[in-house]
Amino acid sequence: MDLREKRNALLELDLCDRCLGRQFAMLGHGLENYERGAIARTVENLKEDSFVDRNVPETDPTGEECPLCCGLFENLEEYVDQVIRALEPYEIRTLLLGTRLPEEIERAEEKIWEDFGKKNAEPTKTELNRLVGRKVQTRLGVEADFKRPDVNAILDLRDDRVELQVNSSFFHAKYNKYVRGIPQTVWYCKECGGRGCAKCDYTGKKYQESVQEIIQERFLKSADAKEATFHGAGREDVDARCFGRREFVLELHDPRKRSLALEDIQEKLNRSQAKVELFGVKETSKDKVKEIKEKKADKTYRAVVRLSGDISEARMDKISEVQGTIDQRTPKRVVHRRADLVRERKVYWIHAEELCRGVLDITIKAEAGTYIKELISGDDGRTKPSVAGQLGCMARCEKLDVLDID
Repeated sequence: MDLREKRNALLELDLCDRCLGRQFAMLGHGLENYERGAIARTVENLKEDSFVDRNVPETDPTGEECPLCCGLFENLEEYVDQVIRALEPYEIRTLLLGTRLPEEIERAEEKIWEDFGKKNAEPTKTELNRLVGRKVQTRLGVEADFKRPDVNAILDLRDDRVELQVNSSFFHAKYNKYVRGIPQTVWYCKECGGRGCAKCDYTGKKYQESVQEIIQERFLKSADAKEATFHGAGREDVDARCFGRREFVLELHDPRKRSLALEDIQEKLNRSQAKVELFGVKETSKDKVKEIKEKKADKTYRAVVRLSGDISEARMDKISEVQGTIDQRTPKRVVHRRADLVRERKVYWIHAEELCRGVLDITIKAEAGTYIKELISGDDGRTKPSVAGQLGCMARCEKLDVLDID
C-alpha cells in the first residue's frame, strides 16, 4: 500500500501521534515522531516529501489512551529520574541506555508491522532509548558511547527496575620486581582451590602476596572497585627478579570511581614498600590488553649458575656455541599445562664469567619465549644446545634476573 493507504489504515487504530509518526520515522529530517504523526494525521495528500517543518500543525500531541504504547511516553521524566537514581553511586563519563518493553507492547508493535509493513518504521524501544537517554545525558553531563560506555543501563519496564552493567576500567603501566619468592599474580593453593586448608594455613593461597596484590590494593581502594584482574605482558618466574619494566594492564571490575589520581597512587605505592616499583601509570582501554598479550619481546637475563665440577678456560669458551638457533621441547616443569612441542628459539648472544670455583655469572639475550633455566640445564636433553651440554657437566640456575625487555 502507498503512504496514504497506510496512513488511512493506521488512523483506524487510534494511535497516538508518536506511535503513528513512528511508522514513518525514516521520512523527513529534524522532526520528532509526534510531529511526523501530526503531519500524517492532518495532510490529506500525504507524500514522502510532506514530512517537513512547515507541515507540523500547531496542536498538542495526542497520546494517553494509545493502544500501542499505552501512554508510555507520558512518563518520560519519571523514567529519567529512575535511571539517575540507579546511577547515583557511580562516577561515569559515558552511558548507553536500553529498554525492555512490556510484552504486550512488543506484541502489538509486531502485529502492526505484520499488517502494514516495517518500511520507514522505527521500533518503540529505539525511540524510548533515544528520548530517555538524551535527557539522562543532559542532566548528568555525560556522553553517549555505543561501543564501550562506562555503564550500560537497561530500563526494564516489565519489572519496574533499572539494570546496570558497569564496565571495567583499565590502567596501563610497567613494573619492576626487586625480590624473589613472589609470583606475578595471585597463586591459589592447589589442595583447596582457594577455599583454605591446613596446607596453606587456611589462607587459600600458595604465596601470601604477589605483584598483582601489591599493585592493585591502592587502585581498588581509590576506585571503590570490587576486584581486579592483572593482565601481564608475559611473566617472570616466582624466584626471578625483574628490572626490565614489564608491561601490564590492571582491570578494575565494577568501579564506582573512574577519575583516579594516578600519579599520587604510583608515588604512594612506590614509597610504601620496596618489593615492586611502578612506572608510567595511565588510563587505557580494553584493547590494550590484547595489544600487550600479542607482543613478542626479546629479553636480556643475568643468571648465577652452579656447575657440578670445575671447568677449564677452554671449556668456558664452548659456552659461546650456545649462541644461535636452539631447539627447545616444552620443559618438564610446565609440560603438564602446555602442549609438548619442540620450538625453535634464537639466542642472540651469551657471555659467561667465573664468579668463583664452580659458579658462573652468565648474561644472555634471547628471543621471546625462550626458557632460560632449561637453556642452562639442558632439561635432560630437551633443550639443545645448552650450557650444560656444551660444558659436559650439570649446570643449575641458582638465581635469575630479567635485566631488559625490548
